[in-house]
Amino acid sequence: MITLIISILLCSNLIVDCSYVSTIKVGDQLNLTSQLVSSPDRRFTLGFFTIPETDNTYLGIWYTHDTSSTKVWVANRATPVISSSSVLVIDPDTGKLIIATGGAAIVNISDNQSGPTPNMTATLQDTGDFQLKSGTDDRILWKSFDYPTNVLLPGMKLGWDNRTGRNWELTSWVSDKFPDLGAFTMSFEANGTNSHRLMIRRRGQPYWSKLVKELGSVSRYRNLSYGYNNEERYFSYAESCEGNGCTSLWLLNANGQVEEGQADRRYLWRSEFCYGFNSGDGCAADSDMRLCWSRDDKFTLLTGEFNTGGRLFRHDDNSSLSFSDCMVGCLNSCDCLAFNSHENGVGCDIWTGKSKFVIDPHVTSAPKYVLVSTSKGKILITDSVICRLIVMHLKHFITRVV
Repeated sequence: MITLIISILLCSNLIVDCSYVSTIKVGDQLNLTSQLVSSPDRRFTLGFFTIPETDNTYLGIWYTHDTSSTKVWVANRATPVISSSSVLVIDPDTGKLIIATGGAAIVNISDNQSGPTPNMTATLQDTGDFQLKSGTDDRILWKSFDYPTNVLLPGMKLGWDNRTGRNWELTSWVSDKFPDLGAFTMSFEANGTNSHRLMIRRRGQPYWSKLVKELGSVSRYRNLSYGYNNEERYFSYAESCEGNGCTSLWLLNANGQVEEGQADRRYLWRSEFCYGFNSGDGCAADSDMRLCWSRDDKFTLLTGEFNTGGRLFRHDDNSSLSFSDCMVGCLNSCDCLAFNSHENGVGCDIWTGKSKFVIDPHVTSAPKYVLVSTSKGKILITDSVICRLIVMHLKHFITRVV
């Protein structure tokens, strides 16, 4: 097989710009050090990336000019590869996009049923869509926009296609560092022709929702649209800026919040967490939540330690537990004092029992999300500590004003 690197070197003899290749065909290989760059504006890049804390390697797409290289799509988020010889190819026997090692498929990316064909191409578009096409009639056989991960790009859709039965929804990463399937999904839900909303669920339970017609007041993007007909029902939005520096996106993060944009990122709503109560900013009631806490009980990130007497500490290294799993685990335990996930964003540390919290002004202790409760008999932080918190916030406010 002719590798993509060889084809790039050869194309220099054909007087073409070999720095940017947007297409592979049957017989080409994209290895771990090669990339595709969309044409003609070079807005997106497709290539392999490796998580530094592991040997896990993924195939992803990102904005070419995004300095943080935030991944807008990941092909194999649940099936990372660990071989340095892995390559992206179009299988000549099946016509599918695959990641292969030693000539054997280890990840099927596309689900098309094309059969043996020598005339197929896969192209990264300037929209960020990676499309597999028939070279005979230019028909799209598969495209990444039909399989979103945790990012909604301009022109992508949330909803469902009645013709194919395909459901378009976002699924968060398990943590900011690991692209494996996380706790949250975001979907477009239509109840008749007049009620359309975006819904975020946590482990299948409603977590946050907003009517589409209300999004214009909270989103920086004004070109929001939805469709409701016999063929499809969807939500989408259009590009709000121009040029290669434009990096529009909606990102469903590992904590269940929706982030907008890149350089100047903001959130669709202000609350850091939803606590299982209905709220004015979209948080939904959760019937599975324990009734130990009130609406005024909130988690506050503090640095310090609990007194040793009367408290218990539990450490859980389960890599499938996300930050929100730790939070809900704490909320569902009536004697929970605080929680946090591990440094890599997975696994839980949970403190339970009865104990006073002592703030560490020297920041030598690990930060914790402490449940500051005003419920009767549930005050977890003493009055003196609350006063110190107020002073800290006042100092921060005065500094900002000055």
